[in-house]
Amino acid sequence: MKAFRLATILLLAGGAFVAAPQQMSAQVNQLDAEFNVIPDKVTPTDEGIRISVCLVGIPSTAQRIDGVDLTVGKKVIKATDIDGVDFERSFQFEETGVMVIELDFPFSGKLPKTATLTFHTANGDVEAPARQ
Repeated sequence: MKAFRLATILLLAGGAFVAAPQQMSAQVNQLDAEFNVIPDKVTPTDEGIRISVCLVGIPSTAQRIDGVDLTVGKKVIKATDIDGVDFERSFQFEETGVMVIELDFPFSGKLPKTATLTFHTANGDVEAPARQ
């Protein structure tokens, strides 16, 4: 009888756990893109701002970033420097498929949540939010 009662309790508890949906969110920007961009943090610098982003791609695939634009409203600002990869040079995603890079922009002030990044690649443009 105790075993039956325990099994019933576990079954009901397990059923309640499955029945309680969890909210999920994904940050996939473009399903057809060669890689996706997840913004991490924005840090002020003497020359403007530095945006740290996480690139997520297919492991062992080569990519190339030719330039990055920051769009704030109607204003387009070109990146002045990139750390983690080089502009106009191929790079390869490691086994994890994840790479962290930092981008410098001559932008002063608070970056609005509506700001976007446009990565110009050899295979086309990839757009992403500039901050979370």
